[in-house]
Amino acid sequence: MPARIFSIPPGGSLSPDQAREAGAAVKACKIAAFPTDTVYGLGTNGLIKAGLRRIYQIKGRDSMKPLPILVKSLEEAKRWVEWTPEAQALARRFWPGALTLSLRPTKEGRLLTFPEFPTLAIRVPAHPVALALLEAADVPLASTSANLSGKPALSSGGDVASAFENLVDLIIDAGPAGGVESTVVDATSSPARVLREGRISKDQILAARA
Repeated sequence: MPARIFSIPPGGSLSPDQAREAGAAVKACKIAAFPTDTVYGLGTNGLIKAGLRRIYQIKGRDSMKPLPILVKSLEEAKRWVEWTPEAQALARRFWPGALTLSLRPTKEGRLLTFPEFPTLAIRVPAHPVALALLEAADVPLASTSANLSGKPALSSGGDVASAFENLVDLIIDAGPAGGVESTVVDATSSPARVLREGRISKDQILAARA
């Protein structure tokens, strides 16, 4: 069955009715494609393992690559991961934004990942659609870039609709996304380490820690 598609003007957000429908869908373990401030993502309720497994299947993603988590605020992040001074300095500077922090999960945070993964990658996005979806769903979203494994991450709503219309349940097309993936930083200890340089440069990360 083709995906339900919401078309939103670039820079806009979900209407209250759209937010309710989209939030209920992902909370019920449906798969949504949506824009973020980096690239388009695929996401679902991070607390339900069946949804995570479906994202792996849709993307053809290596099962040994954990799925990052999107949350709506810094304070919510502290519920799911063990916070560190490094995380605080970086999140205060770059959240909401294109920074993904790799941290050890709390006991509750273990619900968002599989036992073989010792850390949890977490981010607060800076896009009105992604934030509205998180607010409406009221659950953390397991999310990864909207692309088939090995292919470039997609940053156009039209490209996402073409690639995933028959694979996911909901597509939120809000035009172009930022186009550059997030920077991933291991903040479990000091000094923090850049694992993947993305929109935020390594120099910016080092400056924020100073």
